[in-house]
Amino acid sequence: MRMSFEKMKTVSDQEVIHERSCMMLYYFTPAELKQIQMVARMAGVGDQIILGMEHGECTLQAILDNQLTSSTDACLKQKAIIFNNISSTRISAFIEGLKKFRMNRPLIAVVTETSIKWTLKELLLHLNEEHHAVKNNQFNEH
Repeated sequence: MRMSFEKMKTVSDQEVIHERSCMMLYYFTPAELKQIQMVARMAGVGDQIILGMEHGECTLQAILDNQLTSSTDACLKQKAIIFNNISSTRISAFIEGLKKFRMNRPLIAVVTETSIKWTLKELLLHLNEEHHAVKNNQFNEH
């Protein structure tokens, strides 16, 4: 599978995919969530959706529409933050805030026209593949 990447600014400042401005937080401990929520408030991101392994079969569209369902299918045990309708400036401020709190950087994504149709599990698998591709210098930039 070939990986392609776009600069976050070009993705997050395009037309609105879904009107809800929020971030989805997946697989964080309660203590980590407290820190992340504090950083999010400082970066001006007030709406956060907390997700767990049981939400792996929900599409991003369903999650954004508050239509969460539970599933027993196994999902990745990999922390992730998914932004929707958040400006690149706020995303950058948030990431800088995480660094100041010395938190390990989770997988980070922005909802796109394509990914909104994916399940959380599919997105996490793609993010994990991309993470390993970047780590091993196996990607193509377009």
